[in-house]
Amino acid sequence: MIIDNEVPSPKKSWLPRRIHKYSWVSLLVCWLIWILNAYDREVILRLGPTISKEFSLSPEQWGVLVTIVMTSLAILDIPGAVWSDRYGSGWKRARFQVPLVLIYNAISFISGIKMFSQNLISFVLLRVGVNLGAGWGEPVGVSNTAEWWPKENRGFALGVHHTGYPIGALLSGVVASLILTWFGEGNWRYCFLIPLILAIPLMWFWARYSTAQRIDTLYEYIEQQGLTKPAIHSSNQVKSGEGVKTFVRTLSNRNISLTAGNTLLTQIVYMGINVVLPPYLYHIAGMSLAASAGMSIIFTLTGTFGQIVWPWLSDLLGRKLTLIICGVWMSIGIALFYYATNMPRLVAIQLLFGLVSNAVWPIYYAMASDSAEESATSTANGIITTAMFIGGGSAPVLMGWLISLGGGWEIKTGYVYSFFAMAACALAGVLLQLMTTDKKVNAG
Repeated sequence: MIIDNEVPSPKKSWLPRRIHKYSWVSLLVCWLIWILNAYDREVILRLGPTISKEFSLSPEQWGVLVTIVMTSLAILDIPGAVWSDRYGSGWKRARFQVPLVLIYNAISFISGIKMFSQNLISFVLLRVGVNLGAGWGEPVGVSNTAEWWPKENRGFALGVHHTGYPIGALLSGVVASLILTWFGEGNWRYCFLIPLILAIPLMWFWARYSTAQRIDTLYEYIEQQGLTKPAIHSSNQVKSGEGVKTFVRTLSNRNISLTAGNTLLTQIVYMGINVVLPPYLYHIAGMSLAASAGMSIIFTLTGTFGQIVWPWLSDLLGRKLTLIICGVWMSIGIALFYYATNMPRLVAIQLLFGLVSNAVWPIYYAMASDSAEESATSTANGIITTAMFIGGGSAPVLMGWLISLGGGWEIKTGYVYSFFAMAACALAGVLLQLMTTDKKVNAG
């Protein structure tokens, strides 16, 4: 007997067995897109001390700048996701995604040319333009991944997809360090020239690969293997005039709204450590600008591993329990930065924190995708993304204020305030997740 009129959950397995090559290819493409997105978003944080130095910014001013740039990620998520659902799911999603990715990467390229971004206002406006598109593109990319994989393996697929983020973050630190070393501090803008060059051939391939014939073949194969295809039809659409109603119903879903709140709080933690760590290493640990950019991404090394393991486990343990474990771990990990008084401890704490720092995002998206109406996957993911970016946008202001409260860039006290504030946010997210429910089915 099925409880609460829910559809029986598909059989769970440890390994993503019987997966068609089309699923793997789509995952590879969306993973590469996500690497470019993460790199472009994170590199500005790696360059924080350099940009603050060029434009003579205080901690609070730098916090406001980053908040403006990062908050712009949230503006178009929900309307863009609804529009994406109206256009169509499955193979049609890529047709929506390709021009979007190319446009925001082109704006990023322009921001890397000094004549267009030589003053602070023009630089900020260009980066806002980039993030308007990048934020819009995130739920579209997540939904695209989910719609090419069986429901049984959704957590695994989104986890592997999201390993692109710590990899992109890692590359942002490596590239920023190399460019500052090779070309000098004055040429930090070169970091923004790279994504468009890589995005053009990738988007050309994806536009040609994502076809109705391929996804119909994939869905037929999924059913033949006894697995559950992600949608009844390969190109579901939200009917005209139904977008607002679909959004309201989706937001009213308890799992989605509570998980969105958890996402917001967790993003304060993630963005906060990215804002705090580079200046901490530069001003408190005494590293060079290049070294602080490179050493601030050590946690991404274990972040990639955690982003495969935890979402994979969520297919078996359930989304709720997995998120609670990760939230408690994150809170402890961020609080431990209080003890990062030497380099060995700093490295060890970063690696420990990294095991969950990136793991939760694909689980949030999996929870939303599991709970959403079939034709509203992108809308649900858009709500999660918007909450995430609101949290990410508020974090720099909060961290800048706490650092200033503790005495400014050169005093450790403000950084300690920041670490404990982030730990509290992680625990608050756990409290929200305790009120969600996993789908449960009793046979009878």
